[in-house]
Amino acid sequence: MVNNITISTIANATEDEEKVLDSIVFFLPEIIEEDDLETETVETEGNFGNPIEIHTVKISGKKAKLVFNYIIDLIKSDERNVNRLKKELDSRIEKNKLYLRFDKQKAYLEECKLFDGDDTVRIVVNFKIFVPSGKEEKVKEMVLERLDKRGVF
Repeated sequence: MVNNITISTIANATEDEEKVLDSIVFFLPEIIEEDDLETETVETEGNFGNPIEIHTVKISGKKAKLVFNYIIDLIKSDERNVNRLKKELDSRIEKNKLYLRFDKQKAYLEECKLFDGDDTVRIVVNFKIFVPSGKEEKVKEMVLERLDKRGVF
C-alpha cells in the first residue's frame, strides 16, 4: 500500500518557473486537486552561488495510490521505461521506498522518460509495509505486479 509520494525538482534562475512546475504537474492525474497536495518551495543557492528554488509536492493517503498508479501508467507508455525500471529496480528501492528520476524537459513536453542526469523530476514513493525485514522485496513485488497489470487511467 502506498503511504505517500513526494515529487520534487529544482528551478534554476534561468528557467521559466511555470514550465518547471508544469513538469511536476505532468505526474499528477487530473483527479488530484490543489487541496490534496502539500507544497513547499525553498529558495537557496546552487553550487556556484546561483539562486535556485526547490519545488516539492507531497501527496498522502488514498490519493497517493492514485498518483502511484498514474505514474506507473506513464512509465508503461514507453516499453524502454518498463525494461529499464525492471532492470534497475533493485537499485531504486531502499527499505520501503522506491526512487524514480525523470527527464524534466521531457516531462514539460508531456513525455515520460526515466533519466539519471542532473535536470530531473525526482519521485519518492513511500510504501506502508508492516514487516520487520524484507521490505525491499515486498516493494519490488508490488511494483512488478503493477507494471504487469493493465492500466488504470
